[in-house]
Amino acid sequence: MRRGVAVGMGCALVLAGVAAAQARGERELTNDDLRAEMAKNSALAVYVKRNGMPDVAEAHFLADEPPWDDHEVTLYYLDAHKEVGFARAFILGSPEVHMKRYVRPLTDEQVAALASRAKARAKQAPAPGDPPASGDPAPAGAEQMAGLGPDERAERAAARAEDAAGRVEAAADSAEHAADRAEAVAARAERAFHRGVRK
Repeated sequence: MRRGVAVGMGCALVLAGVAAAQARGERELTNDDLRAEMAKNSALAVYVKRNGMPDVAEAHFLADEPPWDDHEVTLYYLDAHKEVGFARAFILGSPEVHMKRYVRPLTDEQVAALASRAKARAKQAPAPGDPPASGDPAPAGAEQMAGLGPDERAERAAARAEDAAGRVEAAADSAEHAADRAEAVAARAERAFHRGVRK
């Protein structure tokens, strides 16, 4: 009998939590939902491209007063104990302002509560042929980093930064070489000018 009461109470609490989330306008975003939101909000797209796909993503009701859009998108990065919110604001009737609204720390209890949802999200496969979040030729797009932890994301970001630094260094060497050639040509021209003046 006690087991039945405990199960019934557990189910009631879960249903109450779902009802409360729906009443507040909360819904969990799938990878496809998140990509759709990224297409609408450039600040969100840039953040995900730099930091990788979140462990959990949600949409929350927001538009209690202008100029905000009707919802915000919240990303949860569990290993970093971080919650980041993004929203759009309207200017002259169009949602032109895309911004990061807040960054909040997550407690260990919040991380534990989100962990099971993160496991379910990690199992979602990216849609085949999905383009990266932007046109930049990055070695690993945000979609490819969906199942990676923060250490792996940081390693990949460091590798991309090192590659970029190598390209910048090569460009600097090339510019320096071109400057040396230009200086040599200028020196020859100056010598030729002085020879012409002496004659």
